Amino acid sequence: MCGRYLFDPKTGELSDYYQELVAIAKEQNKKIAVDEVFPSNQVITLIADDSQQILPILTHWGFTGFKKGQLIINARAETVEEKRTFKKPFLENRCVFPMSGFYEWRDKQKFLFDSSDPLYLAGFYRNHSTASGSEDESIILTTKPNTVMAPIHDRMPVLLTKADVLPWLTDLTFARNYLNQTMPDIQKQPVS
Repeated sequence: MCGRYLFDPKTGELSDYYQELVAIAKEQNKKIAVDEVFPSNQVITLIADDSQQILPILTHWGFTGFKKGQLIINARAETVEEKRTFKKPFLENRCVFPMSGFYEWRDKQKFLFDSSDPLYLAGFYRNHSTASGSEDESIILTTKPNTVMAPIHDRMPVLLTKADVLPWLTDLTFARNYLNQTMPDIQKQPVS
């Protein structure tokens, strides 16, 4: 579920986040994923700093798994605190994936789920050490589908409103309660 998404760096807030990170990405020799975004790409995620200001950062989409080459890109909202790999990052390092829309498939038909405004997907991140250094890795949370998504897939991302971004990042009680919410409806369109 939610294995690809759309990030248009030319629109509104997404452009602001992109422009803020371009120089940092270049300095770190990383390429910010734009247009159709895939797992393992360097993606823009939002976090809150100590003064509760929202900041864009670059993360690697997916947690390195236990098996060689394994990449975990989603976590179930219902069990996030039960899984050792996910519990601490969820409790301490929630993030948000800003995007233009996300893709899903049914019977080889690709659909774009979007809105007239940017979408904000709930997630979390961790710092992971590797032989070549360390980097922040991020995951998108999924939940039960709403009425628009149900005919296409049995899971969907946890969608936040813009007003819910800061509470999601800074308030654990809010985040826990939000995971039980019914997701708002969004637009669906087939993609050729």
